This record gives sequence, C-alpha cells and structure tokens, in this order.
Amino acid sequence: MRSYSLYAKNNDELEDLKVLFLEHGFKLKTESDDFFFLFKKAYGNGLAHLIFLILALFVSAPFIFGNLIIFLYYFYKKSQYVLITTRTTDNGEKIEFDKLENIDLNRGKFS
Repeated sequence: MRSYSLYAKNNDELEDLKVLFLEHGFKLKTESDDFFFLFKKAYGNGLAHLIFLILALFVSAPFIFGNLIIFLYYFYKKSQYVLITTRTTDNGEKIEFDKLENIDLNRGKFS
C-alpha cells in the first residue's frame, strides 16, 4: 500500500485536487472541512491474470495460486491512498507532504 499526503493552501485548492483525483479513478473514502482521503485499488496485470487463468483451466489447477499471488501483491503493495489536507500539523507534529508529481494518477486498476 502506497500512501501520500498532499498540502492544499486553501479550500478551493483542496476541492480542485479532489476533483482531479476523482477524474482519474480514485474513490472518496472520507471527507471533512479540511481534508479528503481518497484511494485507488490495484488488482494486477490483466494479461497476467488471463494467462494464469487459462493455465489453471487447461494445464494444472495450481496455476491459480500464481494468479492469487499476483493479485495479492498488487492489492497490498500497489494500491494508492491519498490524504489531501489544509492542515500542516497533526496533534502538534508537523506533517510531511509529497509532491503531486510523485503520484501516478494514470495507474489503472489493472496495470
């Protein structure tokens, strides 16, 4: 799971960033007056899933475990979570922010 934190200078920028992420397939999980939490799940390479499924059906059933391993890897390691906030501290601790350029907005569910 890859998580990012983005800083928005004001509520207008907060809303603009939310719209940008929603347009790129992210889903809104939580929202408040000063933050949005969005996520995009990844499920793996569609072609690899298809190949492992065909192999499992026509060659040997254990190939389905290869498919499961790819799915679990992408689901837990490649899914993206984004916190967009106007706050700079959380319970007195300074929040470290990422840059928007570091986030792969075009990564699809099946990449």
